[in-house]
Amino acid sequence: MEVMKGSLEWINRCKLFILDIDGTFYLSGKPFNGSKLFYETLLKTGRKLVFLTNNSNRSINSYLEEFRELGFELTREQIVTAGIATAEYLFEEFGPKRVYVVGTEEIKDEFRRVGHILVEDEPEIVVVTFDLTLTYEKIKKATIFVSRGALFVVTNPDLNCPSIDGPLPDAGAIASVIRKASGVYPNIVFGKPEPKLIDMIIRRHALSPNETCVVGDRIYTDILAGIRSGTFTVLVLTGEATAEDGLHGPVKPHLIVQDIGILAKFIS
Repeated sequence: MEVMKGSLEWINRCKLFILDIDGTFYLSGKPFNGSKLFYETLLKTGRKLVFLTNNSNRSINSYLEEFRELGFELTREQIVTAGIATAEYLFEEFGPKRVYVVGTEEIKDEFRRVGHILVEDEPEIVVVTFDLTLTYEKIKKATIFVSRGALFVVTNPDLNCPSIDGPLPDAGAIASVIRKASGVYPNIVFGKPEPKLIDMIIRRHALSPNETCVVGDRIYTDILAGIRSGTFTVLVLTGEATAEDGLHGPVKPHLIVQDIGILAKFIS
């Protein structure tokens, strides 16, 4: 474990912990050994926990059910996803528009719930998500639509999503294919490392960035988002990044630990 100067003093000033899910709290639905200890430590010390994920193919209810089955009771307010936040942001900014979603039926239902009009032709907006049901037909349609002038939106910039089997192509990789085929760059990329979601969570809890800690396994999304929002940042080594990345890369977390179970031992 590596500790940057002043990190341990700062961490106990944090009242809100914003955690990534895959690669940080669990991997492919299996919690890491220290996850229960971390969860119980925050409960015992009266701190707030919010999960923030760039995963854009699932509903909040599916996460709540999954966590409940794993033994963790959460509320809707404790789950924030890039996919649903994108749907809400687009509706707030543009109102009800004709939208073509490259995504699962589950995330499409969330877009409908927000108030969008989902279409298969002549959309005003194309939204690319982490689509586990991706087909060539979807890529073809999205490419044609953005080349004709539809707003090109990507829910999150991640190139891959960690899994037990290995990395899976994520929204950033899918969007890259469409960008290269169409020659059109995305107009909006949501999710981490953009600070919008973290800023929103902090405001909801009436706290400040220096009372907030962002924890994640990816430097270019989780850690960078926290730094851009002015929060304390912790890199865990249970996902994508290595200690070498955190120590010698251009973006440096305030603290590096093996897992969130180790982090829990410093919270009192």
